[in-house]
Amino acid sequence: MRLLVRYLMGVAVGLLLSLATVVDVHPGEMPVVLNAPNENVTIALEEQPFYDDLLIYSANWDQSYLGKVTGLTPQQTLLRFYAVMARVGEIIRDVSQQTDQHPGLIWGQEAQDEIREAEVLFRTAKRTLDDSSIPESIRKDTQEESVLKLKEILDYAFANSREPIEIPNDKEKTDWTMPGTAITLTRSVKNDSGNQDYFFSQETLENINRMYGFVRDTYGRSTTEEIIANNPLASPRIFEDFSYSPGYLVPPKWYVSLPESAKRYLQTPFGEQSLLQYLMTALLLLIYIPVVLVCAVKLLNTYRYNRDRSGRLLNRFAKRQVDISWRRFFLALPIAPLSVIAKISIANRINFTGEALKNSNSFFDIVAYISLGVTIVLFFEAIANSSAVWILKFRGSQSELEKRRLRNLILPFSRFLGAIGAVILIYQLMLRLGMPPNAVIAFSAVPGLAVGLGGSRLLGNLFAGIAIQSDRPVRVGEFCKIGSEMGFVSRIGLRSIDMITLSGRITIPNNKVEDEIIKNYSDRQHQLGQPENSLSQGIELVMDLPANLGVGQLNGIVERITAYIEENDQLDSPVVSFSEDGSSGELLTVFAKACSDNWKDYLQLKQDLSAESKTVIAIVNNLKHSISIAYDTPSHKRQHIPSIIRDVVESDKQLKLGPCRLSALSDYSLDFTFFIESTYDDTGAFFDAIARIKEGLLQAFEANEIEIPLPTSIEIHKSVPILSPPGS
Repeated sequence: MRLLVRYLMGVAVGLLLSLATVVDVHPGEMPVVLNAPNENVTIALEEQPFYDDLLIYSANWDQSYLGKVTGLTPQQTLLRFYAVMARVGEIIRDVSQQTDQHPGLIWGQEAQDEIREAEVLFRTAKRTLDDSSIPESIRKDTQEESVLKLKEILDYAFANSREPIEIPNDKEKTDWTMPGTAITLTRSVKNDSGNQDYFFSQETLENINRMYGFVRDTYGRSTTEEIIANNPLASPRIFEDFSYSPGYLVPPKWYVSLPESAKRYLQTPFGEQSLLQYLMTALLLLIYIPVVLVCAVKLLNTYRYNRDRSGRLLNRFAKRQVDISWRRFFLALPIAPLSVIAKISIANRINFTGEALKNSNSFFDIVAYISLGVTIVLFFEAIANSSAVWILKFRGSQSELEKRRLRNLILPFSRFLGAIGAVILIYQLMLRLGMPPNAVIAFSAVPGLAVGLGGSRLLGNLFAGIAIQSDRPVRVGEFCKIGSEMGFVSRIGLRSIDMITLSGRITIPNNKVEDEIIKNYSDRQHQLGQPENSLSQGIELVMDLPANLGVGQLNGIVERITAYIEENDQLDSPVVSFSEDGSSGELLTVFAKACSDNWKDYLQLKQDLSAESKTVIAIVNNLKHSISIAYDTPSHKRQHIPSIIRDVVESDKQLKLGPCRLSALSDYSLDFTFFIESTYDDTGAFFDAIARIKEGLLQAFEANEIEIPLPTSIEIHKSVPILSPPGS
């Protein structure tokens, strides 16, 4: 938001400056550079009052490297900058013309020396910009682009000015703006109150892209020879060559040696980049992305629970824990350096520019800093796990339980150190991405405020935790009673203790533990070598079953509920059975172990299991149906009733008719019983299908003139005697 506000302010400043002297501006162009070329009124560079001084500065830079470009006056900074960049442009042209003089695909020693000179001068020229408002992640690249664009802007402004340019050679003014442009030099530099040199201001940087767009459109109609003839110190299209070709200031020799037709094709512009740059970036990403994804996926897979051949979950504290910790560290380790290499390659070798480069830098910075933070955390965790093993080896012990206890003691401190390192990196990342330092400081004060508000309680728990770790009244894996709570100790931390009780896991603050009476039921002398207990909770449900269910239906209920438990990753050890209760009929008992360590998950699993069990009972109960017909139904119609029912049921492709037979001769009807097989996964859809079957049977019986008797009407018909007429 802050950058957007500055961007809008820059537009407003450029607009106000243009209104002062605007002349023949094309309607579609931003009026930032106002000196439109006009051969009748423009003043040649040689006739400008500063030209003699410019030649002196240029000669000085040609003969020796002075080391400083900024000066104590606007004239010194502006002319030194222009002379330095003119020398850079001259070296680039000279080296590019040496292609035919020296064979090979690599620049010779003489050319490399010149390239190094140009790079030194270029880096020196970048120091003339006030870049304090540019996010650190894109600061270097923004400087490079701005310096090259500013050189071309000055080329145009010096050669096409319609009035003499008087550049102050004193420091009376804090700021000076070059007439007809939005270029401002200032001594007021953010975070440097003692500065005396003049720099190109932040407003200049914000307006460079718009000024460069105007110059590029104007110079697009001129050849390089015409531009240099008009201004011998000009650097025609220096930014375009930098932007659309690989390499840094000077492209690689193999690229310069290509035929002009090939270079024109490879430099086909797509936005701010060329075809070659996109192809090289795609090739780089085809290497970078798979490598990073493989590392990330393998890292995440190390957190998945593995199963042995019998299907049981492997113990998370097994011997492989140390190996997995270091494996995680080494899997995360390459991501940060690979991201930095990819970022540098795209910025300095492939030579992305503009918004594409900013987005690329931000992306790779985020990936690099986050992955580095993860790497630091994983490193300290691996150190904690290895430390437990090293200590056990030193003591000559091989107890897994003892390893858990040592790991439980060391791991909190290691994670604390890793978390501090990760937080520092996150703060650095926020600064690099452009978040104001004041906002970062304010953000960092939040944890301190939280600690301050709850400081006494937190410190009390911390000191109590240290006392428990040193006195060891209880240890991980021991069965004990703390106050009114009884269970196995699963974790002892610096702030609290976790226990697995009969009803679930509870957490007790260390200061409460210290104040309670602790009764430890474990015999420490006989614990070494005992197997680990599974930290899982039992779920038991007892339900009434509908009356008149057949044995096949009861077995179907048991099979379906057992299959649901076995397919659920958080449930295991299913025990499902039905039994007869003399008072209320059949009872269904469902038992399973829930792999959870908190009440929320436990209750949710219990609720899901209960709902699934009731749904299974309802579905199985609705797989058996009966339908009655009148006694006087003709025989040929009775024989077709199974086929009628089959047609209605199997009109739904997810239903199939099972056994269908005449099952009973009731007092008033003939009863047919039939069973349905269903492949519906959705319960609501299944019951909708049952409703459609019932409606379909009614319609089918009505169409075939098969009567469904009403017991009440038949009873009345049988009860009323037939009276004889009087006198009979």
